[in-house]
Parts: sequence; structure tokens; C-alpha cells
Amino acid sequence: MGDLHWYGGDAQIVATRGEIERVIAELTGLENWLQSQLEPQDFLVEPLERLRLALELPPVLERIGHIRNACIAASDSYFTGEIEISKELRSGNRPPVPELALGLIGAGNLLGLFGETSVKAQIVQVDESVAPPRSIHGLGERLASTAKVADGWLRIEKYFEPASPVTGLPGEAKYLVYIPGTQSWAPNPAGNPLDVTSNLGAISKTGSAGSERAVALALKQAGVQPNSRVLFIGHSQGGMLAANLSLTFPRSSVLTFGAPIGQLTEKLKAQVLAIEHDLDAVPKVDGRANPMRENWVTVRQDIQSAKATDPIGQHQMKGYLETAAAIDANNGSSKPESSAMTKMRDSLAGFAGKEPGTAIYFELTRQT
Repeated sequence: MGDLHWYGGDAQIVATRGEIERVIAELTGLENWLQSQLEPQDFLVEPLERLRLALELPPVLERIGHIRNACIAASDSYFTGEIEISKELRSGNRPPVPELALGLIGAGNLLGLFGETSVKAQIVQVDESVAPPRSIHGLGERLASTAKVADGWLRIEKYFEPASPVTGLPGEAKYLVYIPGTQSWAPNPAGNPLDVTSNLGAISKTGSAGSERAVALALKQAGVQPNSRVLFIGHSQGGMLAANLSLTFPRSSVLTFGAPIGQLTEKLKAQVLAIEHDLDAVPKVDGRANPMRENWVTVRQDIQSAKATDPIGQHQMKGYLETAAAIDANNGSSKPESSAMTKMRDSLAGFAGKEPGTAIYFELTRQT
């Protein structure tokens, strides 16, 4: 694994001009490499994965270009406070990404694709006496296992604080919500709402994605109230849903793996731990760097493995679980851990408490 680094949660400056220049070079290299992956001969090897990459590549390249140019502007006038670029972006020679993206969307509309539907959430399994997770890796592991149980399944865990010594009644309920990433890549919405259509909806407008509406239905059935304490845990699309849903729960927290949530900078008030890999393009598709805020810590790692330059491998939960373990152990960082990082990690890792709880599984479906 590569170097582990983080920012946010306090007012410390986290970058130098030299570091910005390094990021610019890495973004340029990533952009060039991604474009090189779509040569005609490449489709002879893993054609399905190449087709998926071809569909997702135009907006990704556009966002990478915006971020790279924003970094160039920042290197000319070093920023303070939040990691946001306000200077005019320099012009550069880039592929006609906006036109390509508009062409794909227009073609989809003509064919009746990417249309939203009504959704449903149904309880399919209940596990009693579940031990609470006690680490960031443990939270990520349960998220990964939820995705493996069955497509379209969601896991909600319910825990109670210790009983009151005066009344003997159980304490306040706390909920952990595990939301997997995209599972269906078909452009025509079918049974599973964790699909490409929901990807578009989740990043464009909160509350519009079918998957987000289905999770909201499950939350209601699980007994989650507007003022409940909730920890949303999500990967990729699931991370976007976690961030979007937290906007309606003022006492919520968010843990994301490889999710583009920077577009919610002005709205997101929950405690947020966002885990990203340097070469994972997905967290960058919103074109916004995560802010440097007291409620928001971003942890990044340059994972080094046999698939270190593979955009698909960079995004998988397998790699993110390794990063989560490094975060728990504060292993892989060349600098002392900040108090903000320690506080955020300990808060989320111990969110569920020490008493056993209940796990409820929901099947999320589209009504087509």
C-alpha cells in the first residue's frame, strides 16, 4: 500500500504548491492513460468491462480536466481555507467531452432509456443478536458482505444504548445503514434500483434516484425517525446516497468509500469520513474537491498492487478494505495522525456501542 494522507476536520493547511504541481502531473497522466484504454484492440480483452468504461469515460475525462485546470490556477495563487478553486480555469486542448456526453444522453432519451420508476423496499431477513462493528474496517466489511448476499439488498442494523438505571427502559436507538454501490449497468431500468439510472439521478438531484427513494422507504420501515442517530455507510453510488440521505437526518454521520460527494460541500452538515484512492476516478466525477471543514475528513491513499493503474481495481471494495484497515492502525502515514482524524475515526468506529443489536435486510426493487 502507498502513503496514507488526510485533510479536513481542522483548520490546518494541507497542501503546498509543490504538492499541487504533483497532483497536476498525476491527473494529466491518469487522463492520458484512461484515453489509451479504449483502443479497438482492447475490446478483444474483457469486452464487457471495456464497454462499461467507454460509457462512463466521457464525463470522467471532463471532470478530470476541470480538476487539473483548477489545480493549475491554484498553483498560481495558493489557496487558503477550503479546498475550492475560484479563479478562472485555464483553457487547454481536451477531447470534446461535453458533446460526447450530451450525445450519449440524447441517444438514451430517444431510446427511452434512463427513465425513473416507482420503487419498493421489502423486509426479507432479520438477524437477531448481531455484534456491533468496532472499526472502520469492520464497517466496510459489513458493507462489502451486504453487496455479496444478493443484488438489490440493503442492511440496516439497530442498536440501543444501555438501559436506564432508573427506569430500566432501553436507551436511544442508533441505526447503521449499509448501502452497496452500482450493481446493474443496463441503461434500461429493470428490477434492481442500484443501477446506472440511479447513478445519474443521485449525482444530479437529491431525492430523485430510484435507489435513494427505495432506501428511504426501508428506513421508515426499520423505525428510523427524522431525529434518530444514523450512520450511513456507502460505496460508490451507495456513498452518494448516504450523503444525500443524511441531509434529512440532522443527527446523522456518513462514511463513504470511493464516492463523489464533493458537490454537497455547501449542504452536508453531518460528520463525514470520505475514503478515496488517488487513482480512483469515481470520486472525481462530480468535479469538486472535498472541502476542508471541521465536520469533514478526507482520507486518501495511493494503493500499490498488481492492479495499481487499473481504474476498476482502484474502485473495488477489496482495496478499500485494505485502506480501512490502515486507517484503523494509522499504518502507512508518514506524518503523525491529527487529533481531528483520531476523533472522526473513533467516533464512527464506536458509533454502535457495545451491546448486541438486530440486522434487518431489505430487498429494493423497481416497479416496472
